[in-house]
Amino acid sequence: MHVLIIEDDTNITNTIIQGLHEEGFSTDVAVSVKDAYAMLDVNIYDIIILDKMLPDGDGSVFCSNLRKDGINTPVLMLSACIELDDIVGGLNNGADDYLTKPFRFRELVARLRALSKRKNNIANHILTAGDITLNIMSREVKRAGKVIELRNNEFNLLLLLMKNKNNVVSKTEIIDYIWGIDDYIDPNVLNVTIYNLRKKLECVGKEKVIKTVRGVGYRIVA
Repeated sequence: MHVLIIEDDTNITNTIIQGLHEEGFSTDVAVSVKDAYAMLDVNIYDIIILDKMLPDGDGSVFCSNLRKDGINTPVLMLSACIELDDIVGGLNNGADDYLTKPFRFRELVARLRALSKRKNNIANHILTAGDITLNIMSREVKRAGKVIELRNNEFNLLLLLMKNKNNVVSKTEIIDYIWGIDDYIDPNVLNVTIYNLRKKLECVGKEKVIKTVRGVGYRIVA
């Protein structure tokens, strides 16, 4: 498991690193928000350990910005603040868990392992195609980190295409999946649904990802 530790207290950082290495984790360290952004640009992490108070910014704000950027890596926030408002604020800004200082190392490891399991469960119901993410459970769709509101038929159409990413899905398959093959559906209904879905996905200034395969159907490209 690859962990990014964002913490400017050297003593705490060294203790965490030593303990995590003994538990089989690999670690990188950032001592500021600026450093953290630089490391996230070039590495993929399983979990982030995030101090609430950093020399160049607030950890809660940083966490909120990560979520807005579409980075869904589990975050365990560390803080000396024990006030309920601080804990709730961190969680509301996108942290997945909150641990107050001082803490027992065994508890830190237990929480990291729990977050890792939760991440694996979440990964099973999140589909991606390029910069588009679709959460099957919450029915949330994002492109480039921006939430896109879809009608039920538009969501189901996107879900079908993303399940078959890079493969052609015929018009018959789409109609059967969304409306049921037993009912007659005017072809224009599908055309309008495709048009509206494309328009919403491209509203953030991105290129078309749903391609028409003339005479057959549609496919979404990664």
